[in-house]
Amino acid sequence: MAVKRTSREGRTLRWLVIVPIVGAVLDDMAYVVLIAGQPEHPPDIFTVPFVAAFIALMAGLLALSLGGSPLAVRLRPALRAGAAAGLIVLGVLGAFSIGLPLLVAGFVATGAAIRTLAGGGFPAVALEVAAAVLTVALLVVGFEVTARVIVCPPYGGSSGGTWPGIVTHGFTWECSGGRLHSS
Repeated sequence: MAVKRTSREGRTLRWLVIVPIVGAVLDDMAYVVLIAGQPEHPPDIFTVPFVAAFIALMAGLLALSLGGSPLAVRLRPALRAGAAAGLIVLGVLGAFSIGLPLLVAGFVATGAAIRTLAGGGFPAVALEVAAAVLTVALLVVGFEVTARVIVCPPYGGSSGGTWPGIVTHGFTWECSGGRLHSS
């Protein structure tokens, strides 16, 4: 017997979505303030905006899942699972800085995603898994791309670093006199 999804959800389930939204938004704001308050900006100038936008996207996916339109109701499992996976993976990667609140938000969102599955059967599970995989792939690709865009400061001095890569081979870079050298 199939259970038809409705646009109405219980109060507990809605709170399991609202709490990670608030947590992710607050963590995102703290991250941006923390980075903006640092005297020097990192040479991989697009990584910070990517991470901030990714966190905002995860909060946005959760917020969209609260909608009552037929499309939002159909996509709830995917929206919640994708956001949960993104928050958990980013939380693990950022465990020593902004990660703990993201992990908590991700675990709570996982609870909401699991409760949303009730009566959905295999199609809903497949949709959740696909959304989680796509979200994590977006995160990995975003890191791979933004870590490789290095902008050296125009003033003198030198700096350098290494990116180990997540799925691609890593690279080493050095800024010297405003010029980038990488290998």
